Amino acid sequence: MKKNNLKKILDEFLREMSSSNKSKNTIVNYRSDLRSFMNNCSTDIESLNVEILREHLNGLNDKSPTTRARHISSLKTFLNWCYRKDFIAVNPLLKIESKAHKTRLVPRKIEKSLIEKVLCSIDIFNKNNSINKNNLKYRLIFTLMLEAGLKVYEVLNLEYENIEAETQTVFVNSHENKRRVPLFSSESIKLFRLYTDEINVKTGLIFKGGETPDKSLTYQALNKFWRKACAKVGADIKLQQLRDCFADELIKRGINICIISQMLGHKNLQTTVKYLQ
Repeated sequence: MKKNNLKKILDEFLREMSSSNKSKNTIVNYRSDLRSFMNNCSTDIESLNVEILREHLNGLNDKSPTTRARHISSLKTFLNWCYRKDFIAVNPLLKIESKAHKTRLVPRKIEKSLIEKVLCSIDIFNKNNSINKNNLKYRLIFTLMLEAGLKVYEVLNLEYENIEAETQTVFVNSHENKRRVPLFSSESIKLFRLYTDEINVKTGLIFKGGETPDKSLTYQALNKFWRKACAKVGADIKLQQLRDCFADELIKRGINICIISQMLGHKNLQTTVKYLQ
């Protein structure tokens, strides 16, 4: 099977993943990571071996540990799929002892006060004291991520019915699991009431702004706004670190690690334990 057919195999893989319950962000990562692999793979897929894979992975050494681990995860998923489809006889990636698989990544600690500084820089009022709906939308999203530990795709797909204002609770219905997250601050609820009143939404998707009026806001738009807000106050904070800060705050409160794991929606307790380091 020649290299030009490797693209067809990748396209078939992405179509199958898109029709499954994978999030949009996961599909974007698969496409980016695997196209990088395809560009570096000068052989046909049937001749893929450990040496070729090592060469590709060595080219990722300048990436962050998180990005490198994501690339390996995407490649492993793809090659396992190729094996099941009989495109390859074995998955050579399984033979590689990768540091990215053995090392548990410890989130870089970020002070909550620094994140709050970024949030406060997002002014929800215009100069004439009217509401800036766009800024209000983004500030609510980031505040929910910080106060409920939501993943990006979870907050972008929140519906009006998922937030119980009276009990200050967020109900998360992701493709991974369902969980209930109590809010320890009233800031999210205040912003939620203000925003939903301003845009007059009482049901369905809260954060719109995708390719069509009925689609959810995109990750790219969210991340772009966040980077600008961080640059405004000279902070270097990734979106993921809002969720990490949420977990760290729960640990400081002395909440049981099993409960924290449930609130974060982790399938494996070991994923949560990394926050104790």
